[in-house]
Amino acid sequence: MTRSPQVIGTLIAATWLVLGGCTTGTASKSPGNDASSGGGDDSGPSRASLVAANGYIAAGPWAGYGFTATDPGAAMITPNCAAGCNPPFTGSDFCMQGTVTGRIDYSGFAMLGWNVNQATTAGAAMNTWPVPASGGITVTVVNNPPTTALRLQLQGTDPHSGSDRWCVPLVSGQMVAWTDFTTNCYPGGNPQTPLTAGTMIQQAAVLVPGLQTTLPFDVCLIDIQITP
Repeated sequence: MTRSPQVIGTLIAATWLVLGGCTTGTASKSPGNDASSGGGDDSGPSRASLVAANGYIAAGPWAGYGFTATDPGAAMITPNCAAGCNPPFTGSDFCMQGTVTGRIDYSGFAMLGWNVNQATTAGAAMNTWPVPASGGITVTVVNNPPTTALRLQLQGTDPHSGSDRWCVPLVSGQMVAWTDFTTNCYPGGNPQTPLTAGTMIQQAAVLVPGLQTTLPFDVCLIDIQITP
């Protein structure tokens, strides 16, 4: 199933750039769309995140508030972080649940994201982080059902632009090199420009890309490992 470049390029334009985080205390906002990943439910693998505390993500050199995002009508998503996360992320839970809308152009999506360089202070600026010349990243999730395709996406300060976001199919617990990320990483996407060392990124996200049929999802971020 090939996703139109025009569709992917405009998926996130309506609600992406929310500035901050979603916690039990403050909810200034922030934002941010294929592959199998580790699965489970409440009776399976632990859903407790190793890197999240009340909606704030801290993993190696990365730190920043988390959020969810979708475009109007593209998904029903909980928590809804369009105007402060409702309900707020609490404790070690960093999950999103809901249903991605089935659309003939595959334009439904849901996103669980976080800022990569942001202080804990309420309303702190979303700063950037330079992509290293070597190494990569391993992201571990609980994905229910485990057959739901996911992507890992990195984005700069202008994620509305297709040239300022890069993605890879997400396989839970499997390291990917920074150079594996490309623009338009979906099948048939063009151009697929590799991420290069020194690129400044501002956010990362786990995305559930839509299908032509309704797609339920339940995704939790468990761990992030950044390898030199």
